Amino acid sequence: MNSNERVVVLKQEQTAAALTQSVTRALAILSCFSDEQPELRVIDFAKKLNLTQSNVSRLLTTMVSLGYTEKDELTGFYRLGTSIISLGGIALNHYEIRKQALPELHDLETRLGLGANLAILNGPHMFYLAHVDSHKSPRMYTLIGRKNPLHCTGIGKVLLAFLDKEEAESLLKEEGMTAYTDKTITEFSALESQLESTRKKGYAIENEELALGRACIAAPVRGRSGKVIGGISLSGPLSEINLSKREAELSAILIEATDKISMKMGYITANY
Repeated sequence: MNSNERVVVLKQEQTAAALTQSVTRALAILSCFSDEQPELRVIDFAKKLNLTQSNVSRLLTTMVSLGYTEKDELTGFYRLGTSIISLGGIALNHYEIRKQALPELHDLETRLGLGANLAILNGPHMFYLAHVDSHKSPRMYTLIGRKNPLHCTGIGKVLLAFLDKEEAESLLKEEGMTAYTDKTITEFSALESQLESTRKKGYAIENEELALGRACIAAPVRGRSGKVIGGISLSGPLSEINLSKREAELSAILIEATDKISMKMGYITANY
């Protein structure tokens, strides 16, 4: 390779490195948005990412042109753009479990008047793929795409219960067992008995462990191999879900629904 060729190769490598850095920084900018901070200024991104404001401004200008962010010209704040929503829709529609669960979620809400949710395991969290609000108390926001802890949610307990003990404990150690209310279980040894009960009964209960005044009941969805691939929950205010009186009724209806979804996902039990 002569000197001219070496120069060309070097320039190509430098260009590739610069592009990689730009992509990394653009993704880092997107990761700065959260429920707590859905709108941010250039200076906010710069502080979070330890970048200059000029670098952030250039990246944001490109991202606005592509629809990944939007700028409020009056306030100077940036928010996520419509291209993100489009990509989110594509990702959601790719999940077969969501397609198969949605009719059952709507049916559960219609029959029981409670919120119905679908979530899967995502690292040390449960991740919502779908939810149908109770018509009695519709939310002003969507749960889809949100994460919740495993140790203090019905679906979280279902997902943990059917993992190896070592894997379940490792996930909880990774995230920590934070106390959200005075009823939250914060020690794995104390949670184990609930996970064992979940395996025996086929469903899990959460009673004011994540938020006061609310409870839920959850059951697993299985895939073709029999492995638990997600969970469905019924949730609502204590006065509506009333587990002390309705646990047997709700668990039976919920398990019937999750069995249907599991069958749609290819899981066949000896009972069918």
